[in-house]
Amino acid sequence: MPEPLSISEHWGELAEDRTDQAPLISLSTALETSWLRQGIRRDAFLGELLKGLHQRRLVPLLAMLPRGWRLGPAALPERLRGIGSLLEQGLVSPLLLGALADDLQHLIPHPQEHDSRLDGLDRWCARDISTPAGVPLPLPPSLQGWQDLARQLDEGDRDSGAESLAGPIPEPSFGSLGAGLVWRNHGLQALQNGRCRSANRVMAQVFNALGANGLPSRSGAASEPYQFEGMDRPRQLVAWLQQHGWHCRGRIRASVASFGLGASCPSESGVWQQIPLAVPYRTGLMRHGLEIESLLPHCSLELELQPPEEEAPVLMQYYQGTEGLNGWAPLNDLERPWQNDRQNGTVAYPGEAFEDDQLGLALDLCDLMAAVHNSTASDGHLRFGGYGALGFCIDSTALLEQAMTGRSNLFPLTLGGLWRERLGLQLEKLLNAGLRPGQQGDQEDVVSRYRQALEQLPQDLSVQGEACIRAEARLIRCQPRHSPFLSVRRLNGELM
Repeated sequence: MPEPLSISEHWGELAEDRTDQAPLISLSTALETSWLRQGIRRDAFLGELLKGLHQRRLVPLLAMLPRGWRLGPAALPERLRGIGSLLEQGLVSPLLLGALADDLQHLIPHPQEHDSRLDGLDRWCARDISTPAGVPLPLPPSLQGWQDLARQLDEGDRDSGAESLAGPIPEPSFGSLGAGLVWRNHGLQALQNGRCRSANRVMAQVFNALGANGLPSRSGAASEPYQFEGMDRPRQLVAWLQQHGWHCRGRIRASVASFGLGASCPSESGVWQQIPLAVPYRTGLMRHGLEIESLLPHCSLELELQPPEEEAPVLMQYYQGTEGLNGWAPLNDLERPWQNDRQNGTVAYPGEAFEDDQLGLALDLCDLMAAVHNSTASDGHLRFGGYGALGFCIDSTALLEQAMTGRSNLFPLTLGGLWRERLGLQLEKLLNAGLRPGQQGDQEDVVSRYRQALEQLPQDLSVQGEACIRAEARLIRCQPRHSPFLSVRRLNGELM
């Protein structure tokens, strides 16, 4: 079997692959080339290369590394040696993901003091947004205020020299080894300009704060609901925008996940080559007597708000994020033609788009789920906002899709039974305390759909019999129709 992150020789035959702007090199080739240039021991080279990466990025990277490049547990920081020993020889699987997500909550000590910067519920409810310097600014009450704040944040980004994209990754101290592989996509531009990215960021928090209006009263919380253009819920705001000429739609999306990591390295001629990253995994499904291997997807509800007089849309996504928030986040990606192009097929859109009343229902469900999941994580002092235990991005998106359509197109789903029970109990607790999900008249429908989704959403920890057929169908449906990865092309039917 070739390396799971091997690249097809046919990538680049289409103009939309844009290899003139972003030539690709596989991770294994880039590692081998960079290592040979340095002339040092392989373990010393890799140890230096990984130095400085944040733990949240280092853990998925351990699963991305080719088999011959994996560090032994002794070479890892002590807190990562257990995970390192699991990943040293093989690939992750849905069963392993589910077990790790559950056990991490018990194995890692809880923080002794509450930190609102890390608490998903506090972040979801926040009515301010921070400048690059960390100064909180109140959320705007109107479209004009939104535009002004976006412009102010963009100017602050440029004045400070900070990156506008969420979660910049610091480079490791690699200068002493000379030019080589770096953990960023050198030379790539963002999909949208700085002002648009700031506008996405502000509007995402506007939607979070509006959704949090339905929560029961909390100690220390504002007594009056937050309003934007006189609206106090995301569904109302979208309806108001549509009345004023905006086009709004939501779509379930799936693309190859890189967990915020990027990488590139220079060629002999000095041209920067981009390194496609992904986490390969064993699916637990068989085809022709062999277990299918695939790449973990990133999934979300993509929300596109197109103003009537502007070319650039507002782009946001709802999902359970690695940073610990279940809610809306800006869709502020770098332009990676091999991974996140909304037109060339590297992003899959299984199912129909949600518009009008269907979009309104989806927004109400996002509000309800964010309230239940964030408060469960906060009340239980869960690490990483409950990420993994309360579902990965795949699970939160699949729950929404199941509640909307009665089925899901996503794989793998690892939300375990114990945590589904806890989410159900938290839902009842919030309802008894006065949670107001959805608009008047639709509240029972919203709650019923979420309850049924918790009960009926498939679970892919260990699949057998006829369930394998349905699981494989979901696996195929959430594959991008176009990809450089041979692992994806084997599943989506592309020419190898």
